[in-house]
Amino acid sequence: MAGPARCAITGLVEPIDWKALSENCAGDDGLVTEIVGLFRREAPALLGDVQAAVRANDGPAIKRTAHRLKGALLSLAAKGATELAKELEQAGSANELSKVTTLLSRLEEELRRVLTALDGR
Repeated sequence: MAGPARCAITGLVEPIDWKALSENCAGDDGLVTEIVGLFRREAPALLGDVQAAVRANDGPAIKRTAHRLKGALLSLAAKGATELAKELEQAGSANELSKVTTLLSRLEEELRRVLTALDGR
């Protein structure tokens, strides 16, 4: 099984695995467009909910909101951001609040990469 696609210039894992997204949609470009549009509309609110939970140091809310964001990222095949949301969800679940600010910062950066990739599509 091949690893995630990497950018030839930066060596970073590509923020969206377009091939996996297309495969998840059975090659239906209309469905890919619909998923991308839905993510663009929902991402700001999903991220805002996670940020509010982190500011409140509310472990259960971090777990819940990170889980919702993770689901949206998973449907988009944004593997790096999905993994970061998963780590944030787990930290919230374990009430490891000392980790959440750093994880959120990394997730925000990866989401910027995801949105930039969507803008370039």
